[in-house]
Amino acid sequence: MNSPAGKWLRRPRNLFGLSPWLIVGVSVVLGLAIAYLATRDAAREKEHMANNLIGRANAIIWALEAGTRTWMGNRGEKDLLQSLVEETAKQPGTVYVAVVDAEGKVLAHSDRNQLGTFLSRQSVIPLEDAQQADWGAAYSPDTPTFEVRRAFAPLRDSHDMMPGMGHGHHHRRGGQREPARPAVSGGAERNNSVLVGLDQKPFQEALARDFQNTVVSALVVAALGFGGFISMFWAHNYQRSRRLLMDAQVLNAEVISNLPLGLITSDARGAIEIVNSVALSMLGKGGQAGVGASLPDIPCLEWKAIISELADGAKVLDRETELALPGNKSLPIRLSAAQLRDAEGALRGHIFILCDIGEVKFLQAEVQRNEKLTALGNLAAGVAHEIRNPLSTIKCIATYIARKLPKGGKEEESAKTLITEVNHLNAVVSELLEFARPNVVKTELADVNAVIRHALRLASADLAGKNIRVDFTPDLAAPRLRLNPERFTQVLLNLFLNAVQAMSPGGALRIVAREEGDDFTLTVEDDGVGMSREVLASIFNPYFTTKASGTGLGLAVAHRIVEGHGGRISVRSAPGSGSAFTIHLSSRGRA
Repeated sequence: MNSPAGKWLRRPRNLFGLSPWLIVGVSVVLGLAIAYLATRDAAREKEHMANNLIGRANAIIWALEAGTRTWMGNRGEKDLLQSLVEETAKQPGTVYVAVVDAEGKVLAHSDRNQLGTFLSRQSVIPLEDAQQADWGAAYSPDTPTFEVRRAFAPLRDSHDMMPGMGHGHHHRRGGQREPARPAVSGGAERNNSVLVGLDQKPFQEALARDFQNTVVSALVVAALGFGGFISMFWAHNYQRSRRLLMDAQVLNAEVISNLPLGLITSDARGAIEIVNSVALSMLGKGGQAGVGASLPDIPCLEWKAIISELADGAKVLDRETELALPGNKSLPIRLSAAQLRDAEGALRGHIFILCDIGEVKFLQAEVQRNEKLTALGNLAAGVAHEIRNPLSTIKCIATYIARKLPKGGKEEESAKTLITEVNHLNAVVSELLEFARPNVVKTELADVNAVIRHALRLASADLAGKNIRVDFTPDLAAPRLRLNPERFTQVLLNLFLNAVQAMSPGGALRIVAREEGDDFTLTVEDDGVGMSREVLASIFNPYFTTKASGTGLGLAVAHRIVEGHGGRISVRSAPGSGSAFTIHLSSRGRA
């Protein structure tokens, strides 16, 4: 989708917008970190367990050596050592205690059945290598055993008899440390060893629990880390989606507000959901046609009838109709309407598009009118020239006959009537020639206020005859416009006289001149009988009149003169409300 709107509809191709390789990489890094932490913790726990067991074994050995040293020299020393070994082995967690000689023969054992037997060489520590505790794991069928092996020397010096955590004791010789030799009893060197077997099952269980807790904690940390990682990207994508949604909403609002058409959407019940400024100006209801208002309650159109037409999925396309506006006004529009449905096909509401075609209708009417006027003007020019010459002859003969006939007779009266009708017909021909004249107006800079006052003076007799009150509001700052004063006076005089004929005695004529930007407007308003819509549609057509004695060319000629000045004339009227003619002229060429 390459259109600008396509980016608002584009969906991410990956989960939460993340690359699968990124997720795999993060998972691998977290897995390695967890494995490293678990291995390190297991090694630390195992070292701690070994140090603990070595310390316990050294304490047992120290106690055995102390007991031996106490009873050494008494009778039954051998039986005493066996008894000490058996009693010492009763300590909780002790599997066995044994004393062996250099050949591996068991001298004392917590299990009397092992006396006199020989142990493997791996369990015997030579005297020269026995200065440090040697430890290792030896497993029985039932219980895993942690075995500590060390030289058995009950007669070593007192400062060497303190138990260490698996470390031997040393003398200093010549400023250097050297291993201490075992004590000698009776002058004979004894290379005996003591073996202590400890039950490491509780430690292994504790180690297993610690490892399990470590793994669970690591998994929790990994889950939290990965969850936080995903949440971070989720929040980022949420903010991005929210920003895109807001941008889309702003874009939609801008598109709707800048449409040159009126747009209205309603829900299924007819309540307005969206209405742009163009539609509001067309409806002319202000806040009454805003969001939330009931569309059928706005009496501009037959909304219910239009909605019923859409019930079966039909559409209304470019239907020309009129909006009924306040003040007995109407606005021609082109209407399009359709239903709005969601993805499941359920009715969401309706959309209405209103296109103001008032200007189009006006231009169409102007084109048709100009075509008719052009044809009529050509015809009038030819007819007028052909009629005016015979009329002159008829008038001359009628005038001659009237002079020859007796005064006061019927023959003289008939001749004068003939002359009057010839003059009337000549006036009609003159208007035809005026109307057929090329619409080229020679202009000059003139004071528009002075031109208006001159036209009022020319109509003063007619105004005074019906006691019409004149209210003229000039624009004191009005510029000097490019006008043809004589022909513009003809336009104003026609409007003034039409207003006098439309008003009852004692009426009011209001004239307002003002400059609006680049336009100069002149409004002539009366409080006469007004005009219907049908009359308004034809008042500028030649030979259209509502007067018994009118020719129907006055407003047509006025319209033509205003167009010759590069302006336009509009009218607002309603039966019983008077009429207002407004002349719009450009003030760009002002002085």
